[in-house]
Amino acid sequence: MSTNNVHPFPALKPGHRLVPALIGNRQASQVAYIECPNWCNDDHTAGPTALEDITHTSASEDVAIASFLKRGADLLMFATVEQDPSARNPLLRAAHVAVDNGDMPNYFTPEMAEAFADDLIGFASQVRHLARTARLHNASQGDSDPDMDEALRRVREGGVA
Repeated sequence: MSTNNVHPFPALKPGHRLVPALIGNRQASQVAYIECPNWCNDDHTAGPTALEDITHTSASEDVAIASFLKRGADLLMFATVEQDPSARNPLLRAAHVAVDNGDMPNYFTPEMAEAFADDLIGFASQVRHLARTARLHNASQGDSDPDMDEALRRVREGGVA
């Protein structure tokens, strides 16, 4: 028996796994196995797609903002790792960070994302400074207003002021 016709299975790139993907369209599709980054959270079998349209997206990291004047929190922004292996732009073909605030996402190289994170850390520090300033001002005003105490109690219990 000749082994000349036996081809070894290709090795996966480090940090990847084989996952099923539904390739085709609504009329005709089939399952094929594709290389998928370990961080990808997409279900590539959720609907048929062309092979060149497959992208990879991680789970999102979310930031929400709440106010004592309204119930619940609004999603301020979220960030994911993304990759579009068939993109013309080499920066989109590489893994990158997407930050979405409700409009079109902002795309960052890893270095740009780190600089953005540094800016957010600086912003958070300034918000802490503003909170400290407000707290010190309120403390300097003497006993707080009983209505404000009641509003604060309701907010802490998950209600609306």
